[in-house]
Parts: sequence; structure tokens; C-alpha cells
Amino acid sequence: MTEFLDDLFGLAIFFAPSIAAFALAAFSPLRHRRQPARLFIIGAASGAVAAFFSISLMLRGRISSRAFLLIVAISIVSGALISFLTSSETISQKKRDEVARKNDEQSWRA
Repeated sequence: MTEFLDDLFGLAIFFAPSIAAFALAAFSPLRHRRQPARLFIIGAASGAVAAFFSISLMLRGRISSRAFLLIVAISIVSGALISFLTSSETISQKKRDEVARKNDEQSWRA
């Protein structure tokens, strides 16, 4: 049973931080924040998720403290990268699209 949990936590270390970063970047109120703040917050949250799963394996003796630090650092960078990639559109483009949409709605009513 403990081997199954170790394998499960080993898989979760790789997938859970990325899924958490994507969910925060796409569906949370953080997506309305400016990019530098969002990048740091989502990177830290991704690292916290990785730390949660890595600590359980480290306490069981399956990974070393160096591996723990490496996993958390990689998760922080990948979370920040996911946050950066989810905001491909600049603010000026969004405002232009909003103005164009409002103009189209007004011309339809007239």
C-alpha cells in the first residue's frame, strides 16, 4: 500500500503543480491582476503544491533534500511560465477589441 502511495505522490509531483498553475491563471480572479504580480503569485502557488507532495516523499526517505529543492524550483519556474503563456494578449489589444465590439452592437441597434 505504501508503494502505491509513493508512486501516486511521484506522479502528482509532476502533474499537480502545472494543473494548479493553469487553473489559477485561467479561472481565478488572479487573471485580472497585472502580469508581474500574477507571475510571482502563480509561481509561488505552483511551488507550494509541489512542496506539499514532495515533503511527503522526503519524509518517507524516497527523495533527498536536494531533489526536494530542485522539484520546488522547477515547479516555481514552470508555474510562472504557464502564467506568462496564458496571457498572450496585451491590454491595448483587449481594449481595442472591446471598443470594436461596442461599436458593432451600437450599429446593429440603429
